[in-house]
Amino acid sequence: MKKIFSKKKILKYLMLADVILILTMLLSLAFMSGFDEVTNRFKIKNMDIALYENNYSNLTNKQKSTLIPNRVLPKDPLVKNTDQTDAFVFIKVTVPVYNSTNVAPDGTITGSRRPQEVFFLKTAQAVNEAAASFHTKADEADKEYWVEIPSYEEGTDYQSSTRTYIFGYSVYLKPEEITETLFDYIELKNILQYEIDPDEIMDVTVDAYGIQADDLIGIEKNNGSEKNVMTLEQLTRIYGYVHENESMQNNNG
Repeated sequence: MKKIFSKKKILKYLMLADVILILTMLLSLAFMSGFDEVTNRFKIKNMDIALYENNYSNLTNKQKSTLIPNRVLPKDPLVKNTDQTDAFVFIKVTVPVYNSTNVAPDGTITGSRRPQEVFFLKTAQAVNEAAASFHTKADEADKEYWVEIPSYEEGTDYQSSTRTYIFGYSVYLKPEEITETLFDYIELKNILQYEIDPDEIMDVTVDAYGIQADDLIGIEKNNGSEKNVMTLEQLTRIYGYVHENESMQNNNG
């Protein structure tokens, strides 16, 4: 397994962090929040990928500065292989968790106070649903889609301050190829007043990872002239190499 990360097989890591700053109260039972974007790029040798949010990037500063509960804002992460080497790519999304109570648009309290994510990440097809949604497999004819990798996700019991989602793209990317978006919108939930400090800074972080697709033990990237569609088991194994390398980098400072 360590051979995967020799000088010839290098992991590319890029982090895109959106800092969500609660600014003022909206009505008596909702928040108004600000939205800012910070991009940090880390390039390691020859593996190069890029993380984009095209529709979000096209918003004006005024549009980015205000996020109203129960209204969606475009946020559409996708990954491009900007290297000369074929790559499998992954996205990790980290969202904040708070002990809070949901409030309906009419001000009615819905349910009891509980630890939960305070943002919905949504696809365009499910934009009106009060639930998170991602562009995972929807049709047997689909050949390119995101696959959730739950075995590496953290905070799924909502007992910590964040919850992570891990996704792998079902096929490798050739140079200059781009994935589909993982999701299309972000929505701030309507939360009971004073349960979260109005000056609280909340991070919604999107991390993109890439690993060279050639010579991965037990992984055949092609079936003749067609790209192989990776199973959950295969993507979990490949992400394991990514996770191991990330852990080594963190331990080495």
